Parts: sequence; structure tokens; C-alpha cells
Amino acid sequence: YFPISTDLTLTAGTTYALDGQVYVLPGATLTIEPGVEIRSFGGGSLAIARGAMIHAEGTAGAPITFTSDQDDGTWRQTANEWGNLTILGDAYISENATPGNVATPSASNFADMEGLTPPAAFLSARQYGGGNDDDNSGTVAFCTFRYGGRVVGLDNELNGLSIGGVGRGTDMHPVEVMNSVGDGIEVWGGALSRKDFSIWNVGDDSLDLDQGW
Repeated sequence: YFPISTDLTLTAGTTYALDGQVYVLPGATLTIEPGVEIRSFGGGSLAIARGAMIHAEGTAGAPITFTSDQDDGTWRQTANEWGNLTILGDAYISENATPGNVATPSASNFADMEGLTPPAAFLSARQYGGGNDDDNSGTVAFCTFRYGGRVVGLDNELNGLSIGGVGRGTDMHPVEVMNSVGDGIEVWGGALSRKDFSIWNVGDDSLDLDQGW
């Protein structure tokens, strides 16, 4: 577990190692420049908590790549080599599996994102949901996600890209998900608009929409 509590920029021309579950905490912004490659060692994952932001803005000529350390540039029929990118926001969700929630969208509803296991002191870093459908978690553009979706336990997995309670102020296009254990992109509630996405060779749904999106 590694918390990012202050603004951090990952600079172009550099390959970064992602080891363990990394959380960008509320108030912090993670900026990823075009062309950056993030390689996960030991099944790492990256989560953007409610109140935090990510600006991962690649370009067509210099996309941002999230992959595993075993990716040699040659396609392989495999997945589960690392976790994923999870973005958590403050928008409405319809979820009544959590005690105290109701089955219709409510500002008091919240849930814990599956596949995330922060320590007890930071359990709120995996929560999503709230009452702001205009919530802005940043920008994810020209990003590719490969060989992810690590399974934590039965029915407890990280999809290719997980989106929980993210608002329409967030910009996401275009993105690619290739070779994921579970869904390519799973969206829990919120009001995020997506366009120009490619999902290929995943183990479950390509695009899964839940909890009143």
C-alpha cells in the first residue's frame, strides 16, 4: 500500500514501476504526461480516491500505457498480471447492499469498490458515491490498459478499468482495454460520459453499467 497525498507528476520519457495498491488521496492530483509507461510489478494497481484527481492526457502519437512488467510488446493470451486503474467519485449511485443505503439514487449512498484492499487507517480511500453528478475526477485520454483485472477473491476482482460514482465533469476519451480478467470497463453509478473506447479480449462483459448510471 502506498498513499499519494500531495500533487505528483509522472514525466514523459520515463517508465514507472507500480508495486502494490497505490492510492491518490483526497486533495492530491496525479498528472501523467503523454508517452509515459506504467508497468506493474507484483500485481500493483492505481486508485484515485473521492476528492482526488487524475490528469492522464496522452496523445494519438504518444499514448499513456498501463501494463504489467511481463509485457514485451508481443501480444499474449493472458491477463491477471496486475490490477487496474480505478477512479472513485462523489456522484449519485443506486446501491442498497451497503447497510443504510437505499435502492434509488441518494446523496447518502456510498459503497466500497471491489478489488481494493487498503489498510484499516485508509478504508475510506476505496469508497465512492455522493450527491454531485457534476463531480470532476480529471481527464483520462489516449490511455491503453493491458493484461489487467487481477482477481483478489471470488467475485472480487479489478476490471480493466473501474469507474465508481464518477461525475460528468470528468473527461474520458479515447481509451483502450485489452486482455482483462473481468469486464473491460465497469461503471457503478455516477454520470460519466464516455466516447471513443475500444475493449477487446476480456473475460466478462465488455462494458458493464451498474447502480443507476
